[in-house]
Amino acid sequence: MRARQFCLIALLAIGLSACGSSADRGPADRMQSDSSSKVSAEKGRPERVPHDPPESFTARGAVALPPEATAGRTDLLGDVRDLVVALHRTSAYVASADRMQTVDLTTGKLVAAVRPRAEALGEDDDATAPFVSADGSLVVTTFVTRQPGIGTQLPSMELEVVATTPETGKAAWSTSLKIPRAWAEGDSSTPEAQVVGFAGGNVIVTVNTGYNAVTAGIDIATHQVRWTAQNVRTRAVTAEAAVGGDILDGFGPDQLVGLYPATGKEKWRAERNAGDTTVETAGPSLVRAWGWAEDGGARFDRLLKSGTGKVQADVPKGLDNSSCPFDQAQTLVCTSQSLLVALDSTSGKEI
Repeated sequence: MRARQFCLIALLAIGLSACGSSADRGPADRMQSDSSSKVSAEKGRPERVPHDPPESFTARGAVALPPEATAGRTDLLGDVRDLVVALHRTSAYVASADRMQTVDLTTGKLVAAVRPRAEALGEDDDATAPFVSADGSLVVTTFVTRQPGIGTQLPSMELEVVATTPETGKAAWSTSLKIPRAWAEGDSSTPEAQVVGFAGGNVIVTVNTGYNAVTAGIDIATHQVRWTAQNVRTRAVTAEAAVGGDILDGFGPDQLVGLYPATGKEKWRAERNAGDTTVETAGPSLVRAWGWAEDGGARFDRLLKSGTGKVQADVPKGLDNSSCPFDQAQTLVCTSQSLLVALDSTSGKEI
């Protein structure tokens, strides 16, 4: 039940150049643009200068990541594999099991690296992407660590949550959450951790194994754990709810639940078990849930209202196992090998 977010990054953001000019446009296009500009000026609005959309991109001027960022992830052919990264403005935040590195994309230089205070567990393939707050003031990442035993006390595991400042890449604060020792007794795998989002004044994180899970809300202002929700593996966060699956103590198919982001209290619960389900954020107030139902194994793929769990719309057929990323404006862009579908992120309707 791996939950990974992999990003193979080709740094084309630096030195992108668009091909095409106004000469490629027909007279009618130019006349319409000129007319639109005059109308805007007549209404007292600032005149808008029309620009052609880019038709192609070039890698000229691309900046390579430093060797430290790709250490252990380069194959014999020199190709970088499974790089886990978040991008924000001119920085890349590269995650590994035991560190997060901030890279300046304008120079390709390593700005800073943060590590957990204790020994990190897991492998780089277990790392999940750091999460940048909407206002760009924090970058948060998670580490699963081992705490050494003292005296007769046995070693234990903790989830360490580290927040850094984007400009410097240095740690701003960190908070730890103990992982129950009983988890190791029933499951020998290393827990997987993920920053899911920001809402209700909290950064919301989740940690789980195949049979155990817990979600926590950490106060952004005080850096303290404000709430925890046992057995809940959260995968999507909106302003209205943190949505994920209640694994029901590992004894049954997941049941979708929505939690209040500020308190962690249950807001809604699906009437029926969802079976094997994947959940992701699909806009300001929608989440996408898809998988196989418990009864009869019927396939489902729906957009749900995050605040109530009610179905808003069905995702068009043919997009099985396809991602529908939100463009942070108003559109979900769904792609498969044979389809490109745009959905309205409020209504769920096909655009």
